[in-house]
Order: sequence, then C-alpha cells, then structure tokens
Amino acid sequence: MPEVAAESAPEPFVARYSVPKLLVWIIGPGGMALLGWVFAAPALRGGNLVVAAACALGVLFFGGIAAMHALRLFDRRPQMVIDGQGLYVRSHGETRIPLRSIKSVHSDSIGQISMTLHKPAKYPIETRHRRFIYRINGSAARGFFGDVWVRTSVLDCSQDALLGAMAAHRPMTEFEKQLEERIAASR
Repeated sequence: MPEVAAESAPEPFVARYSVPKLLVWIIGPGGMALLGWVFAAPALRGGNLVVAAACALGVLFFGGIAAMHALRLFDRRPQMVIDGQGLYVRSHGETRIPLRSIKSVHSDSIGQISMTLHKPAKYPIETRHRRFIYRINGSAARGFFGDVWVRTSVLDCSQDALLGAMAAHRPMTEFEKQLEERIAASR
C-alpha cells in the first residue's frame, strides 16, 4: 500500500483586535452618546425629566460601548488562538478547548461565530462579563450564543479565515486517516 505524504502542521492562527474595526465601534456609539447629550440639555432646560432621563440612559449605554472599545484599542494581546492544542478565546477564559470538543459551529451575518460543545460544563465561561451576558439572556442564551462565541466584527480576521483555521487544525480521526489513505491508494 502506498504511503500518504505526511503534511506539516499548519501555522497557529492568531487573531487580535482590529484597530480600524474598533474605530468604527467607537465612532458609531460615540456619536449616539453625543446625540443623546445634545437632546438631554434642552429637555432639562424645559423641565421634561422623562426625556432627559431617557437621553441620560442613552448617553450611558452608548458612551459605555464607545469607552469599552476605546480601551480595547490598547490591548494587543492575542484574543483568539487556534493551533494543535485547540481553541483559545481570551474573552471566554484561559482554558484551551480541544477542537474535537466542538459539537457544532454557527455563524451569522454580523460577524458572530457561535460554538456548541459536547460537554460545556467541562469548559465553563470563566470571565465575569461573559457570565453576566449569558445570565441576562436566560434560557435563550445557549441558543443565541452557543457555549463559546467570538465576534469577528472586532477582530483582525474574517469569519471565513477563522473557520478555515479551525478546519485546518482539527485533528483527523483514525477513520478519516484510513479513508484518506484508501483514496490516495486508489488514484
């Protein structure tokens, strides 16, 4: 039986925050916060406290989003790493998730990739902000976010590049290796 040429391991895939994408996330919500501030001032002068309170909430919400993304501009650490050891997502936690532990992967049009794990309890969400987001969504959280999620709308990679890296680093099962050998032998 002819031998199949052993392929070298693919290079580790590393994704960091994208400065241009973060700038968009700062300008958009920052503009909304500024607009809320502009509308809050006349409402306060006119004595309309309901409108002023709504504007203040908008300023806090959108200003918080802009501030959070502004802080991320200075974080140059890898946010996601895919290599032979598995998947590392900084916002999920420090534990590496073997790619074979991923049951399914879903992507959407806004840049989110959601992964469902075979045993999610083995790789719990370790970061406080992610646990908070998961809790406020209640029973719908797993359906919307999966067990692990990544937003490529703030990373320096595309959904396709990330999914391709996952496919390239996923270890083959013994059955897949045997099948590949048989296909190569029949050529």
